[in-house]
Amino acid sequence: MSSALLVVAFLAAANPFRSRGSIPEEASGRARLVPVLVGGALLIGSVAALAWWSGPMLRALQITPETFKIAAGFVAVLAGGYAFVVPTPSTEPELAGWRAGVWPVWYPRLFAPEVMALAVTAGTGNGVAASAGAAAVAVGGLLALVPVRGQVARRLVVWLGRILSAALVVVGIWLTIDGIRDV
Repeated sequence: MSSALLVVAFLAAANPFRSRGSIPEEASGRARLVPVLVGGALLIGSVAALAWWSGPMLRALQITPETFKIAAGFVAVLAGGYAFVVPTPSTEPELAGWRAGVWPVWYPRLFAPEVMALAVTAGTGNGVAASAGAAAVAVGGLLALVPVRGQVARRLVVWLGRILSAALVVVGIWLTIDGIRDV
């Protein structure tokens, strides 16, 4: 997978626009910065860990990287289709203070199954640094959305989230086809 496609894939999988709709907010309507930073750091670390462990994990499961790429493509297509139909995730109860960065920002918003599958398949093909770097770009996108507030801006964020959801479907189809060609 090329570097540009890897960044698009992680942006589409983490979908900062969709995640912004359910991040803990201040009274002013802005997202709370500390939970976003904590969740983002956890996402980058988790992606790096999965990418680093992807080779041994797939060998232990006796799955070839090409076969897992096909499975990751299916996961991406299903997750992208669901996120397109349900553009705003349901609100989750949040932990107090900085712990809100763990729940609901890191998991289940950012570190969703499609990100996990993408981290494993990108780790075998692109390596740890490229995977973590692409995840960092997705976190940067979410950090850029922290100050967004207001009804018009939120509607725009929802529609941009739908566009990234459609992009995730395209990435999933590409992963599936590429995995089939590699087999």
